[in-house]
Amino acid sequence: MLFDCSALVMGLFAALMSRWKATRIFSYGYGRIEILSGFINGLFLIVIAFFVFMESVARLIDPPELDTNMLTPVSVGGLIVNLIGICAFSHAHSHGHGASQGNCHSDHGHSHHAHGHGHDHGHSHGFTGGGMNANMRGVFLHVLADTLGSIGVIVSTVLIEQFGWFIADPLCSLFIAVLIFLSVIPLIKDACQVLLLRLPPDHEKELHIALEKIQKIEGLISYRDPHFWRHSASIVAGTIHIQVTSEVLEQRIVQQVTGILKDAGVNNLTIQVEKEAYFQHMSGLSTGFHDVLAMTKQMESLKYCKDGTYIM
Repeated sequence: MLFDCSALVMGLFAALMSRWKATRIFSYGYGRIEILSGFINGLFLIVIAFFVFMESVARLIDPPELDTNMLTPVSVGGLIVNLIGICAFSHAHSHGHGASQGNCHSDHGHSHHAHGHGHDHGHSHGFTGGGMNANMRGVFLHVLADTLGSIGVIVSTVLIEQFGWFIADPLCSLFIAVLIFLSVIPLIKDACQVLLLRLPPDHEKELHIALEKIQKIEGLISYRDPHFWRHSASIVAGTIHIQVTSEVLEQRIVQQVTGILKDAGVNNLTIQVEKEAYFQHMSGLSTGFHDVLAMTKQMESLKYCKDGTYIM
């Protein structure tokens, strides 16, 4: 109950903090607090499942005699409360998806030139209603675990009162502990992937196709350093460097790349445009223009795997 109450309070504060506006210090806002809360709630559930599992094993070896007089009314009351909580979660989830509306700031870009090279930074910001909400998943799993616990108590109480099977109590608890552990693994895995800035699995294929489309844009020589990650439940962020010919109109390339990546699910994008003259100027100082082209072609020759990794 201590872990459950702590998880619910933490989930409530995380849901409220995620709505705070971005500040100068936290320029991305507080959306990722929900991911962190879901991760911690998942760890709480693993601890609960572990202790229930160990207690169940101990009681399987030596089943204690139980006084079931108050178990039935208490467990039925707990089941009703938890079912109300699950219904409230389901209603809030469906209402949130129905009322969610995407909104995007207008794309904008700016360029500055110095030392014979130019940089364009195009930014687009948008929010969609979908995506993973690890915080709500964590809280929901806590409520679901309580519901399973109430059901287990009711079942074990009936078996003890009718047949005298005291072993039913640890068996039900053991089954519930395993269910809790198995249900929390996906939450922990998803939260870890977000915290480690993994390429969003639900956008993996679309982003791979989008990069192929970008390479075919007229006037675009190549691209490098494509980075995409899920910042929060509603924001997929990304950065990319593109190299263009000297005579091309920079803003047109920025708009095309932005549109392609936005269709792939990236709604917070930074694009840096580097003109051909920049590489020619820097060839004597660092990586040459032709070396960068060779590196880009080498990236294109890499095979793309389902787990998001690249192999030769």
